[in-house]
Amino acid sequence: MPSPNDAQGQPTAATRPRADQGFLSKRIRFFCTGAGFIALLLLPMLDQWLGLSAGFKSTEKRILAPFPTFEFPHVRTFINRFGVYYKENFGWRNALFYQYSHWKFGVLGVSPLPEKVVLGKNGWFFPGNSHNMVVNQYRGLQPISTVTLDSITRRLTYYQQELAKQGTQLYVLVAPDSYTIYPENVPDYLKTRKTASNFDRLKQHLAQHSSIPFIDVRDKLRAAKSINVTYCQTDTHWNDFGSLIASMGVAERVRQDFPQMPMPQLAGYSIRPKAGSPGDLVFLLALNREIQDSVNYQIEPPANLRIKKLESTPNPETSLPTERFVTANTNLPKLFLLGDSFSYTMNQFVPSYFREMYVVRSPRLDLRQVKTERPDVLVIEIVERNIDMLTAL
Repeated sequence: MPSPNDAQGQPTAATRPRADQGFLSKRIRFFCTGAGFIALLLLPMLDQWLGLSAGFKSTEKRILAPFPTFEFPHVRTFINRFGVYYKENFGWRNALFYQYSHWKFGVLGVSPLPEKVVLGKNGWFFPGNSHNMVVNQYRGLQPISTVTLDSITRRLTYYQQELAKQGTQLYVLVAPDSYTIYPENVPDYLKTRKTASNFDRLKQHLAQHSSIPFIDVRDKLRAAKSINVTYCQTDTHWNDFGSLIASMGVAERVRQDFPQMPMPQLAGYSIRPKAGSPGDLVFLLALNREIQDSVNYQIEPPANLRIKKLESTPNPETSLPTERFVTANTNLPKLFLLGDSFSYTMNQFVPSYFREMYVVRSPRLDLRQVKTERPDVLVIEIVERNIDMLTAL
C-alpha cells in the first residue's frame, strides 16, 4: 500500500488539500464565533440607537430609571446610576423577557414572575407577594398586629371627630381581594391557616373600639357570582359588574343615615356581556397579546340615576384623576370619596346616589381639602391587601 508521505516524510499532494480544508474549516468556525460574539455585544447598543425591538413594550407598571446626568466630580455616583439605567433599559430587554415569559408559561406551565403573579385555576391570575405580601396575607402567614390595628383605629377616630365638627360622616370601605371572593380558583398549593383574615380583624377591632361605620361588601359580591363574574380574571381589580355590586353596597349602607337617597336596585340596570380585555397581571407577564378576560359587561343605569362629569384633574401621585360628578337631584347628600384604583370603575355608579361626588385617589386624607368641599359623607376606600397602609392615612 503506498505511503501518503514522500521519502522525506512530507505530505504528498494528495493529502495536502484535506489538511488545508481542515485548517480553513477551523478558521471559518473561529471567525463565525468571533463575529457572533461581537454581534451579541453590539446588538443591545444598536437596538437602543435604532429601536429595532420597539414593538416589544415594557410591561412594568413603573417608570424605568432615566439616563443619569454626569456631574463632576461625582464619577462613582454616575457609574452606579448608569448601571441601574442600563439594567433596566438595555437593548432587546423587553423582547428577551417576552420570549422567556412565553417559554415559562406556555411550555413549563408556571408563572414567569411568581412574586408578581400567581397562576390560578380555570384561567385565573392572582397578584403575588410583591403586592404587599398578599399571598402570605391570604394564607394567614402575615396577620396584622394589634399595634397596627390600634394605630389605624386612633387615626380613623381622629378623622371622624374632625369631620363631625363640620357635619361630615365618615365611612370605611374595604375592597376585597380576588383571593377572598374567588378562593375556588386559587391554586391548591397555597394552603391557608384556619385563622381570621386581616379584613375580619380590622372589622372586629373597629366595632369594638370605635363607632366608625364599616362597609363590608363581601357577601354581596359572593352572592352576585351566581349572576355574573364579579372580578377580572387577569387583573387585580373587580370588573364593572363587581364594581356595581360594591357601589350599591356603599349606597345601601349610607342610605341608613340618609334615607332620602334612592333605594339601590339591581333590576333597574341594563347589563350586557361584552368582550373582555387583558388585565394588569397578564401585562406584567407580557402575555397580554394572547390572554384576556373571558367577559366584561356594558352597564347602563336607569334614567333617574344618570350622572354628569364636571371636571377631571390629573393626579401625578397615583396616575388616576381627581374627578367631580353631579346628578339632577339636589336633595341628596354630597360625597367625598378617597380611594385607590378600585374606586376608578365606581365612577359609573356611586355618584348616582348623591347630588355630587368629589373623588380623590390618594393614600392620604387632606382635611383642608375636605373642609373646602364640605361634604355630608366621606368614604375612605382601600383594597384589602393594603389595610395596614391606613396607619399613614
